[in-house]
Amino acid sequence: MIEPWRQIIDERERLLLEEELRREIGDRHPLAGLEVKVDARRDDRDDVLVSLDDGRVAEVHLTWSGKKEAHPSWPTTIILESLEHWRTKAASDLA
Repeated sequence: MIEPWRQIIDERERLLLEEELRREIGDRHPLAGLEVKVDARRDDRDDVLVSLDDGRVAEVHLTWSGKKEAHPSWPTTIILESLEHWRTKAASDLA
């Protein structure tokens, strides 16, 4: 994992993050209706890395509102083709 990202090892933490993500996603959000698994988080921001069933990954900025967001693009989400594409993006973001 690329610092300041860290892999989620604790299942309770993973479930907490996944529950919050599901609460925030509105019906028109890009992740609506998709199976998601939180794999990593960035502790200096409210960002999580989510794997999707089809091999894509999504970097999501949680709002921690605890409720469905009214704006369809919240929580802010960037979907990438693969973990490799995400690593390239993350490395360039930190450069």
